[in-house]
Amino acid sequence: MGSPVRIGILGAGTVGGAVHDLVVKGHLARFGVDAEVTKVFTRRPEGKPGYAASPQLFTTDPAAVTGHPDVDVVVEVLGAGGPADLRVQKEWVLDALRHGKSVATANKALLVAHGREIWAAARESGRAVRFEACVGGGIPIIGPLTQSLAAERPAAVYGLLNGTSNYILTEMAQRGRSYEDALASAQALGYAEADPDADVSGRDAEAKLLLLASVTFGARLQAGAIHRKGIERIHAIDFLYAARKGRATIKSVALARGVDGALEAMVSPMVVPERHPIASIDGVTNALFFKGQVSDGGAPDAGDWDYVFAGPGAGGGATAVAVLGDVQELVLRSGDAPFLPVESIVSGVDSVRPQDDLRGSFYVRFVVRDQSGIVGELCQIFGDQRINVSEIWQLQHTDEELEGLVGAGKGGAAAREILPFVITLEETSVGQLRQALERIAQKDYVLAEPLWLPIWKA
Repeated sequence: MGSPVRIGILGAGTVGGAVHDLVVKGHLARFGVDAEVTKVFTRRPEGKPGYAASPQLFTTDPAAVTGHPDVDVVVEVLGAGGPADLRVQKEWVLDALRHGKSVATANKALLVAHGREIWAAARESGRAVRFEACVGGGIPIIGPLTQSLAAERPAAVYGLLNGTSNYILTEMAQRGRSYEDALASAQALGYAEADPDADVSGRDAEAKLLLLASVTFGARLQAGAIHRKGIERIHAIDFLYAARKGRATIKSVALARGVDGALEAMVSPMVVPERHPIASIDGVTNALFFKGQVSDGGAPDAGDWDYVFAGPGAGGGATAVAVLGDVQELVLRSGDAPFLPVESIVSGVDSVRPQDDLRGSFYVRFVVRDQSGIVGELCQIFGDQRINVSEIWQLQHTDEELEGLVGAGKGGAAAREILPFVITLEETSVGQLRQALERIAQKDYVLAEPLWLPIWKA
């Protein structure tokens, strides 16, 4: 081996600590890469693993890492913060690039918010920014998409990109737990943060999907540009309807696909048929499905796939392995051009379809005051919007299920007066569906906002 590659680390939390430990243990040596940690930035170094033995390794000044004359590669594992934090973190990454250092990051929110500036700085400095750990955690996906599958013309990429949401939905489906109970379990096990909003709202999966869209379709998208729905309003009762009436389950799916020259992208809980492999991926496991374009240029349905990637989507060890995989690539490909996946991708996609123009079949769950004529009126409203009703699903429920659904006495209705049911709709647009539901929400017999979910096209 030649001179060791010297690594500076921004962040000494779960992932940063794991990166440090793996480097110390010689994780890269078996690939012919001799590495050492030169400097670690953290705001509170005392108590961090390794501080007692090597306090000189730690600093509270990020410039001591980004501008360190002996650091070759900067590993940025600070974790997502608010907009102000991301702006500060961006400046640190830019400073590293200006000092001629390549960067490996696990900060998906940073790249989504400030990727254009970072790519431009990398291009100007002739350095690279790699981000394998940003999307699949321990699942290698950016490398395969940009290297092994580079000859494939993409048709679709989709999957389960947030382990916390998948764990919660699995608990609700298999154990009949409420959303609140399943979330509390995820927090107790360390799968969810004390503030779980980024996971359960779909923001984490959205950021990952936007990076995937840049890699696969060359799409330059900002947060908020695609349809996003969280899992907070899913109820245990929805799994009963999906399983007993639809032979399906509910999964939070991130999807990007090219259709007729446009990119369609969304993050949403979906009703997924039990026969689809994605329906059986449970717990905190993440999975990604990739479909290449057929030779005649047609766009197959995203229910088809050519390649499947599955594994641990988060955790300090898994994410650290992905980060060090990027470090290895940076060392072995040090003479290559900057790694800029949003440049020069030919995918046949030249626009992004507006959210209201997305089309599909839908599951709509209603909770109403039990009285005659409601279903007929709802079907009339859908008809006015040129939406065809496919099926009406209704189950018998216990008082406990009903009270848990809307809260006892909400809207002045006792459990025995509450009527939940589901209407499934034939293909329509999101915009048409929203217009119909706006009219329905005004009806005095509606006790809870209707929940609508896309139905996965088998």
